Amino acid sequence: MGTKPTLYDDIPVHPFPPTRPDVTIVESSEKISAVDCPELQWWFAIPRLGEHYLWATYDAETLKLAAVTELVSIAPAMVQDIACVELRVKEWTQNDWPAGPEWMYAVLEAEHTRWLSVAWTDEGSRVSYTLGDEGFEEQWGGPTQRRIVDEERYQLQTDGSYKLTDKQGLGAGTYDVTIGEQTFTCLRVLDADISKPDGGELAEVFIESGGRTVFFRRYDGQHLRGHDLVKKFPDNRRIVINDVTYVHADCTGWAHDTVPEVALRP
Repeated sequence: MGTKPTLYDDIPVHPFPPTRPDVTIVESSEKISAVDCPELQWWFAIPRLGEHYLWATYDAETLKLAAVTELVSIAPAMVQDIACVELRVKEWTQNDWPAGPEWMYAVLEAEHTRWLSVAWTDEGSRVSYTLGDEGFEEQWGGPTQRRIVDEERYQLQTDGSYKLTDKQGLGAGTYDVTIGEQTFTCLRVLDADISKPDGGELAEVFIESGGRTVFFRRYDGQHLRGHDLVKKFPDNRRIVINDVTYVHADCTGWAHDTVPEVALRP
């Protein structure tokens, strides 16, 4: 899906230090029961005209800056007779990561956000993947609920694992997240497809009360990518839900922490 520049090739001015700021996450005495998150989940950007977003990806082991992603809303657009915005995506990386989309078309609705199309350059030609194409909704998701709730679906066990109750919602407690000198009270979100035999992927997201993501980690089911991630990464963070083990790792084959620009603002 195209060629991405290296981290120091035409990188925009950005606020991210070369080493990840100190991050402390502790359970909060406050309680957030719901947030309105207008972002594309989990791309940390609101699909509306005039917006500009940056986020940093840090290697979780070395804490060194691994990538910077920029997403800019550039024009109104129309996809499948739905008015939306065109978003330009650029990513600067230290490593040869799988290339992602270069353009996105997405819409912000009163109750949902959703992707309508993504596009990239392949051998000089533009290729699109659009709502209605086979597998599009499975890969990019259908409309996602802006309102994210904590109804105590995740029941914490004495050993630190979770059991799912019959409640709904992705919320999993309220936490105070300190990134450098900034502290945010956040709803913790655990977004996983627990129904998949290998656990699929899991997103651990910390969203402050105004609906913006301030810290993010991706986890893979222990056997998702054809090998035992517990053996490969014995020291990586783990989350266990209904006896399915998720290991802090992602499609790059390593573990990363993501810090959106909003988390560094005073």
